[in-house]
Amino acid sequence: MKPFRLAAVLLCAALLLCAALLSACSSAVPAGSGSPAVSTPKATAVPMPARQLGVDIDFYAYPGMNVTALARQDVAYVKSLHANAVSISFPFSSNARGTYAEAYQSTPTLSQLAALIAAAEGGGLAVTLRPLLDEKPLGKSRVFWVPANLPEWFAAYQQFLLPYAALAQRDQVAVFVVGTELTKLSAVPEWGALDAAVRRVYRGQLAYANNWSPEGGSSNGNGGPGLTETTDAYPQFQLADSATVGALATAWTRWARLLPSGTVLSEVGIGAQPGAYAHPYRWGTASLPIVPQIQVKWYDAACRAVTADHLGGIYFWSLTFGQSLAVPADAGNAGSFVAAPGARAIASCYTTLGAAS
Repeated sequence: MKPFRLAAVLLCAALLLCAALLSACSSAVPAGSGSPAVSTPKATAVPMPARQLGVDIDFYAYPGMNVTALARQDVAYVKSLHANAVSISFPFSSNARGTYAEAYQSTPTLSQLAALIAAAEGGGLAVTLRPLLDEKPLGKSRVFWVPANLPEWFAAYQQFLLPYAALAQRDQVAVFVVGTELTKLSAVPEWGALDAAVRRVYRGQLAYANNWSPEGGSSNGNGGPGLTETTDAYPQFQLADSATVGALATAWTRWARLLPSGTVLSEVGIGAQPGAYAHPYRWGTASLPIVPQIQVKWYDAACRAVTADHLGGIYFWSLTFGQSLAVPADAGNAGSFVAAPGARAIASCYTTLGAAS
């Protein structure tokens, strides 16, 4: 073989080897690298509207799910409620001592999340992406949980979180939430380093989803300085099931008045069961019947508080990703609004708030 031909062959072989190595690296991104390995095309940015009219999508993955088809189904449903935004929660796991923070079998992959983000933004919906710590391994509510070693847990959590922050940057997600309902941790100094690491890969709006307070407003702490604080709102009212929407709206308005103007209610939900106004965060009692009007009145009242207290928006909890849209709530999932009067209440709320914006 002539020398120039040999050189050309060697050059081609080297280029092919480099391409193979790059391909292998892109398909196996180490946790925390900030470079998501996704095959889904980049989504188109949708800016967050002045008033957020949203639906929470709770995304738990399972084997064999057709994410693209389910994403289209859910986005079409959300748009039918006249929403302009979605908040996508994805679960992660830790143990009671907090020695790790990581994805597990129910955590959607980066590509699965990218498919839902692309469908939402393609449908004109602004997107918030937020992690949600699974409570089962903790043995208690995430609201009351504290890891044994804060620096160790935050280091593991940062490593888990960074690829999702990088995905949010790639797909121009409007808001990225660094923490959700970690009440006992919301004011610890460890957030400073984590927030700084996230900001190096995500340049959009950072937020922290705080938990409601029974007295009014939200819990102390906001996940570090400079973050937008939202509130997962489950206020407790000692009102009878027969309470009118007006009475509930008065209670909601009084409770939300302690929130800063412009605060977004990042979760509003309730089980459509008797006695729920005293504990809206608790649902699924098998012995209690489903009473749709309890949920409808709660939604109507919360909607009125948005305008009365000059809030920045509201998200109703929740649409479980890929759930049947034809099956109404039962005692096992009394908080669902799908195929029920609660969905019509959301659509009515968003028609009203949208017209007033």
